[in-house]
Parts: sequence; structure tokens; C-alpha cells
Amino acid sequence: MSREREEAFWPTALSVLAWIGSQVHEPHCSQGVRFLLNTTGNHWKKGPDDPFGHDPSIPGWPWIDGMHSWTEPTALAVIALRATGHGDHDRVREAIRMMLDRQLPHGGWNYGNTLVFGRELHPMPESTGAALAALVCQVEQRTIARSIDYLQGEVDRLHTPISLGWGLLGLAAWDRWPSNGAALVERCVANQARYGEYDTSSLCLLFLGALAGERDMKSPLLLDLSCTQAPAVPAQ
Repeated sequence: MSREREEAFWPTALSVLAWIGSQVHEPHCSQGVRFLLNTTGNHWKKGPDDPFGHDPSIPGWPWIDGMHSWTEPTALAVIALRATGHGDHDRVREAIRMMLDRQLPHGGWNYGNTLVFGRELHPMPESTGAALAALVCQVEQRTIARSIDYLQGEVDRLHTPISLGWGLLGLAAWDRWPSNGAALVERCVANQARYGEYDTSSLCLLFLGALAGERDMKSPLLLDLSCTQAPAVPAQ
């Protein structure tokens, strides 16, 4: 988050996850949780002539202040709030309802729209992986089965760290981490010879996706994989 761009507050959820368990940063973590619980995107009642298919009235979280709520920042906020013990909060329940509303009819998620002028949009692996990681243990598997199937069909074709990292995290959340996951990560790392060096955040996400295949992994981002929650971090 840049102090020059305070309206771009989406990294707050990542900061909360990074601060979990640190006594020194507990005040900052609590402040971040409080901010998430009291912040939402712009929402309105859907009109009869609106060209899009989703329900814009269901609250989630935006990337930037003053904008509509979208899939990935909402998924990140849900993961952070669940990891800090706020999984039963009304804001999380609303966000789960929002993500289910944004799920594409044939499975998967994109940035956060479903239909435009009656035509179904395409899913994206990174958005789908983030949503699946956020929804684990919150909905029945049959509710998101098509999205799991979509991601399983895509994971072998993912060559970049963000898409593959979130893809592996999403599949691991539902115990579908691929048997060739390590080989996919190695291939992705080797692709730096073609694409150039990945930045640190992209590499971290990729390696977190790789570690998601380890059953004893205890990263805060992966707490939901075992349907557990950390003790609640006070919001005030």
C-alpha cells in the first residue's frame, strides 16, 4: 500500500495475514481487521435494464476505495478475517454470498462479473483459486464443484506464478492439489528464462502454492485448508 495512493487499500488483508501471531504487530493487525469489517465497495440495487448478470447489492470488498466489489479483494478479506477468528461476522457471511453470486454458471470466477448482455464471461484461474481458498468449509462442495473441475482442467496449462500459485492454493483447499504440482512449479520457475525474473510477491505466491501440497503446512493463508481458525484478533 502506498501512502501516496491511500485509496488503494486492497493489501490490508495481506498485511493482516502477515501480522498474525506477532505480539509486536498485534495493534496493527487489530487495526487492519477493524478497517476490513467497516469497509465495503459501492453497491446498488440492480435495475431491469442493467446489462450485467450479478447482483450488485451484495457487499464485498473493492481493490480501491469508491469502487465496486470484486472477486479477488473479497476473497483476500474473507481469508484474513477467517484467519483472525472473525469467520462468523456478518461481513464475512455477506461476502460469501457475494462470491457465490459471482460464480459463473459453468464454473469458475473472473474479476467479478458473470453475464454481460446475456453472454457468459470467461473464468480466470487466479480469481477462481482465490475464491475457492476463501470458500472452503463455508459452502458444500457440490456448490462449487464446477469451479473445482474448471481449475483442475486448467492447472496443467498455467505457466505464470500468480495464476499457478492461486490455482494450487484453490485446489489444495479442497484436497485437489495435483499429483504433478511440484513439476508444474518447477516448470513455472524455469520460465523465468523466457519471461524474465519474477518479482518477490509473485514468487512468494508461487511457493506458497507449492507448499500447499504439504499436509502439515501451517501458514495463516492456509489455515482454512484444515477448516480451522486462529484465535480471534480483537477488532477494537
